[in-house]
Amino acid sequence: MAMAKIMHEKLNLSSGSPVKIKWCDYDYFKFPWHFHEEYEIVYILKSTGTRFVGNNVELFSDEDLVLLGSSVPHMYRNDIQYYQNDPKYRVNAITLQFSKDFFHYSLQQYPEFSKIKKLLEDAKYGIYFEKDANKTIRKRITKALRLSGLDLLLETIKILSMMSQSQEKRLLRDESEDTLINIHDKDPRIIKVKAFLHREYTKAITLQDIADIAGMNVSAFCRYFLEKTSKTCFQYINELRISYACKLLLERRLTITQICYETGYNNISNFNRQFKKIMGYTPTEYILEFNKAV
Repeated sequence: MAMAKIMHEKLNLSSGSPVKIKWCDYDYFKFPWHFHEEYEIVYILKSTGTRFVGNNVELFSDEDLVLLGSSVPHMYRNDIQYYQNDPKYRVNAITLQFSKDFFHYSLQQYPEFSKIKKLLEDAKYGIYFEKDANKTIRKRITKALRLSGLDLLLETIKILSMMSQSQEKRLLRDESEDTLINIHDKDPRIIKVKAFLHREYTKAITLQDIADIAGMNVSAFCRYFLEKTSKTCFQYINELRISYACKLLLERRLTITQICYETGYNNISNFNRQFKKIMGYTPTEYILEFNKAV
C-alpha cells in the first residue's frame, strides 16, 4: 500500500509528553482510513462495528482491545444504527498513544525490556487481546485515565509489560497476506480452509470448492464455518476482497472497474453493493471521503 495516499494523522506528541491518553465519547467513529507514526492502544468499552487493520477486517464489540504499531493503517467503522442520531448508541473508548521513540534506548539495550521489544515489533501486524483473559490490562488502562506526567509514563510501561506477557493475544494480520490464520485455531480443517481462502479469494470460488477442502458436504460446511468464524463463508470472502479493494483504490493505479475485476467480482453493481455494505460508502464515495481528509 502506498502510505502517502493514506491520511497521515499528526498527534503532536513531540511538543510535550511522549504519551497521550484520551477518553472518547462519540456518536460514531469519524476517522477514515489513516495512520500515524505513534503506537496506539485502542480499548473500546462500548461500541460495535467493523475494525480494519492493514488487510485484516473483523467485527468489534464491547471490550475490544488492540495494540497498533507505528504507521499501521487502520479504521473503525460503526454499525449502521450509530449513524441514525439515536442517543442509545454511543462510542465510549480509551486511546493510549505513545511515541515510537518512547524509551527506545532501554528497549535496545536492557534485557528486562526484551518482551516489550518483541511486543512492539509484533504490533506492526496489529495485536488483539482476548476479552476474558486480559481483564486486568483493561482495568489498568481505565485507571490510567486519571494519571499524567511521570505516573502515566510508568503506567504505560507497566501496561505494555502485561501485554507482552499475555498468553491470550493474536496477530491481526500477516505481512505475506497469504496466511491470516488465527494463532488460536486448533482445528486443522479451518486452518486449511482459511489458508485456501486467503490465497484464492480473488478467484471464482464455489462453496463446493471450499467444502471439499474441509472434506465436508456443503450444508455441513456452512454450519461449521459459521460456528468457527461467526461469519458466513461468502461474508468472509467479501471482507477479504473489499479490504484488498480499499488498498487498490488508495494506490490509484487502477480504475474502479478494473479493481472490481481484480478483486474477484464479475460485475460492477455487485462490487459497489458489497463495498457499500462493508465500508458504508460506494468506492467513489470512499475516494471522495478520503480526499476530504488529506
